[in-house]
Amino acid sequence: MQVVVIGRTYALEINRAKWDYLPDEVNLILVTPTEIRHTLKTYPAEPSVRWPHFCLKAWGTGRLSGFAFYPWILWPLLLSLKPNLIQVDEEPPSLALLEVLLLKPWLRCPVLFFSWENLPIRYRWPFSAVRRFNLNRADGAIAGTQEASQRLREAGFSGPIAVIPQLGIDPKRFYPSRNESLRQKLGLHAFTIGYIGRFVPEKGLWVLLDALSSLQGDWQCLLVGEGPIREEWLRQAQQRGLRERVFWMPTVSHAEVPDYINAMDALVLPSLTTPRWKEQFGHVLIEAMACGVPVIGSNSGAIPEVIGDAGLIVPEGDPRALAQAIDSLRFSSAQKAILGQKGRARVLALYTNEQIGRQTFRFWQEVLDARTSFCR
Repeated sequence: MQVVVIGRTYALEINRAKWDYLPDEVNLILVTPTEIRHTLKTYPAEPSVRWPHFCLKAWGTGRLSGFAFYPWILWPLLLSLKPNLIQVDEEPPSLALLEVLLLKPWLRCPVLFFSWENLPIRYRWPFSAVRRFNLNRADGAIAGTQEASQRLREAGFSGPIAVIPQLGIDPKRFYPSRNESLRQKLGLHAFTIGYIGRFVPEKGLWVLLDALSSLQGDWQCLLVGEGPIREEWLRQAQQRGLRERVFWMPTVSHAEVPDYINAMDALVLPSLTTPRWKEQFGHVLIEAMACGVPVIGSNSGAIPEVIGDAGLIVPEGDPRALAQAIDSLRFSSAQKAILGQKGRARVLALYTNEQIGRQTFRFWQEVLDARTSFCR
């Protein structure tokens, strides 16, 4: 089975781990941009040492990743590769997906796409027309969450859908291991509330600040990340007399994330829904759960689906409820231990790279088997 996967996500080696669990019968070929641009940094593509990897010059590789495309060079490459299946890991209005679907009569293979979309977004023309075209002609879809699957159905997509997160975790890297040496280095001695991620309003950091301001007793907060509100957040924390309790670290490498999570007693993700965004998954949640660190999340987007019964859910935008949830863990070592154990068990069952890689392969087989049956 020759499968071509196209998408900017796989320009980075860390995001390819799930493909290691494909069976030997799969000949995987990766197509990615030469670089990807995030809010804070541009990352050059890291050539794969295991899979054939074509790094192509692409337009539009920033935050609006669905609008990236590969002018003039994608078609001849795909025609030469003669794949049995193509997966474009981009959203429904993707121009890269449009390029592949326009070539589909000559490729004669199923074309799948991936979607995190969990809001009823109205795209302007021409992207509204591109989205309609793509949804009408794609052979299948992988949705990151149940809500993303529902949105695809509401948009009129009638093909098969598998609900599979895009990225998992390595449980051999993310595992319970209390990091006392890092706690000592950072000056952490009390119950530590943690946050790892972007410093942007939609992540609910102002709600977290209000919740922290109401906490009594001995506690500390470890924040890891960068973003436009970071300086103002820290300034307001100082004005509220919290500066000695708050420890901030700039963005750390992915290899260091388990160390920082294991220095925390609880991790919070108090995200807020906006007219244009709500939490699509919250990958840091499964990283913390794998480490046996209990998580507290708001009910924004996919957070309740990801956490299940293995953590605490609070209403978004409610600092009092968030403070109560923190205290319930702070003053109950039994609940803290139970949720830590349940969190790791949930990750091992649903969110490892192995689970996600094998689920993806099974869906590929289903699509190919259905196409073979239809053609008989």
